[in-house]
Amino acid sequence: MNIDKNNIKLTLSSFYVILGLSTLLTSKTFCQTTTNTRYEQPPIKSDIEFEKGEMLTYVAGYAMFDAGQAVVKLDKNIHEVNGQECYKVDVTGKSIGVFGFTMKIRDLWQSYFNTETLYPAQFNRDILEGSYTLIEQLDFDQENGKVDAMWHKKEDPPKKNYKEYEMQPNTHDVISGYYYLRTIDYDQLVKGDTITMNAFWENEGYDFNIIYLGKEKVYTKFGRIESFVMSPIMPENQLFSGTHPIKFWVSDDVNRIPLKIQAELIVGAVNVDVVKYKGLKQKLKKAK
Repeated sequence: MNIDKNNIKLTLSSFYVILGLSTLLTSKTFCQTTTNTRYEQPPIKSDIEFEKGEMLTYVAGYAMFDAGQAVVKLDKNIHEVNGQECYKVDVTGKSIGVFGFTMKIRDLWQSYFNTETLYPAQFNRDILEGSYTLIEQLDFDQENGKVDAMWHKKEDPPKKNYKEYEMQPNTHDVISGYYYLRTIDYDQLVKGDTITMNAFWENEGYDFNIIYLGKEKVYTKFGRIESFVMSPIMPENQLFSGTHPIKFWVSDDVNRIPLKIQAELIVGAVNVDVVKYKGLKQKLKKAK
């Protein structure tokens, strides 16, 4: 296999799907015509609460290589941001193994989202990807559908850029959306139903559509775990291949954590797996 920077970028971008679905949000999705239900406001499981201090570690593998690692950590404290009580989640990502020698990636994504609505008040990025750097802060006005953005390069902090963007009210960032999907009552959905979300990524709002594929026992480091399976509805493109090129599994238990993702790329398959967890309500249980 020829390991080059293009392969690394494809692999790492797919890796971030599990952290907030960034690759999915950068491609506009097609509307689906189906006899199944399309949910703009899907049923929510009211007893799902996020455990403060929860920490999840994921590793992305490409071919026989480990390509990236990410840690998703929910802060133990509630923070007040833009006049709202918010959860704070940090996602740190880095390239590892032979990929880490070829291209250094050190990213920090951070979301402050409302403890009641789960919509973000602020989203931040601190990016180092090879020679590319970025500091970004997005402040969300959910009621009026506005995003105030500030960004600059790390090497030139005095030169800051500011701009206001429009979005739909009640829009998620890539991290708050990840937590929102954990609260849905999938037992009330049937295979083929679609979940629709508003999302904002890189200066633009998107309709983000996910098709529910049912239940499945998925193999993990911790054994076979009962899970719900989903896949984004993707347009044809030159990055992914197959009918459902991206699938991800969420545990069917009180934790509701993402367990695994598979992305079928034109350069090969990427698997992202949870390899460590801390601070969950209960240990992951093997399926019978």
